[in-house]
Amino acid sequence: MIGNTVETYDYAVYGFLATVLAQLFFPDAQPGTALLSTFAVFGAAFVIRPLGSFVFGPLADRIGRRKTLMVTVLLMAVATPLIGLLPTAASIGIAAPILLVILRLLQGLSAAGEYCTAVIYAAEFSPSPLRGRMTSRVQVGSVLGLFVAAVVVLALNTALSPEQVLAWGWRIPFLIALPLGLIGLYLRSRLGETPEFEALEESGQTTEAPTREAFVRHWPLIGLVFLLGSLHMIGFYMVYTYTQSYIIGLGFSSRQATLVTVGTLACGIALIVTGGHLADRWGRWRPLLALSIIVLATSYPLFTALSHADSIAMVFLWALLLSAAPALYTAIVPVTYVEVLPTHVRGTVFAVGYGLVAAILGGSALYLGQLLINITGNPMAPAFLLMFGASLSAVAALWTRARLTAEAPTMQSDRGLDEDATTAPAHH
Repeated sequence: MIGNTVETYDYAVYGFLATVLAQLFFPDAQPGTALLSTFAVFGAAFVIRPLGSFVFGPLADRIGRRKTLMVTVLLMAVATPLIGLLPTAASIGIAAPILLVILRLLQGLSAAGEYCTAVIYAAEFSPSPLRGRMTSRVQVGSVLGLFVAAVVVLALNTALSPEQVLAWGWRIPFLIALPLGLIGLYLRSRLGETPEFEALEESGQTTEAPTREAFVRHWPLIGLVFLLGSLHMIGFYMVYTYTQSYIIGLGFSSRQATLVTVGTLACGIALIVTGGHLADRWGRWRPLLALSIIVLATSYPLFTALSHADSIAMVFLWALLLSAAPALYTAIVPVTYVEVLPTHVRGTVFAVGYGLVAAILGGSALYLGQLLINITGNPMAPAFLLMFGASLSAVAALWTRARLTAEAPTMQSDRGLDEDATTAPAHH
């Protein structure tokens, strides 16, 4: 969880500084176009993630979960501080955004292996009755990383004037990533390998070509991971990153928008912890399906209410309600990713499917949300992205039920996965 917190902080602080970076790296563009360009660079880190998944997914299946986690945190600890050292467009012209893109691509490579491997690591160490809540702790790390990033940016906007933030203050959150990364690297160096991977090694069942096997024998599962991740990706970045820029666009200050984001993230941590317990109590597919339907039904009304909010208190209320169902979804889906996949290619299939959904739906969420508003003039238009993700994930929840009922995977537990799959009497 701590390692994933560090990784997510490094990755997400860019999003919280999007409006500042737009002025520094795209100064000649119109404000709306500059913000779109900044979001496009944000999305570039997602576009590279499928490539990273082909590197780190098979690596986790070949050399182990622990070593892969050390590589990902080291790469992020190098790329993020370098963003804080970049000269701006005023100093070196077009080279500035080019270098920014390159460093975001390195961040994307790291993120491609980070989350998936961390979830697998947690799941393979957890006993069946606790697996939902233990894997949800990795997701807590993701939200906690966003929370820390938001708090740092809030402190920055409070302590410094807008001119100071624009001149040099924006660099501080990126430079903080270096000591955080070293802490994460130290913690992970003290971890052991998971029992399941050690068992594979001892029995000689690890595969030398996990990518080929994943695409030849398990390609439908890549699609299942993609669909499961649709609401996870769109929901996570829409409600916890995009909403800050959205609130600023409503006429509120950057400090007010960041304060709202900090509040929703704090509540999100509590919701994710709760969601992990729900996964162990009610199984996987039922709550995933219910939450997808809730997002589908409430996104547009909640965006409507948010766009018409006339006080920061009402903005916080509607932003919190908008984030509640996606937060619970992201708590339950991590363990589902792991349990529907066979152990020996789990890293590869998970990373590829998750990398694809991150590139196609996660990285584009901020850009498309702003683009829809620019094109339609409808401030509620971003709701359609959430509704689209919820529709895909509802299909995935039903597919998950069918798969777990038809064929019990390696890590299935009668209570934790799907009560319908368990038909034998208790004394059997």
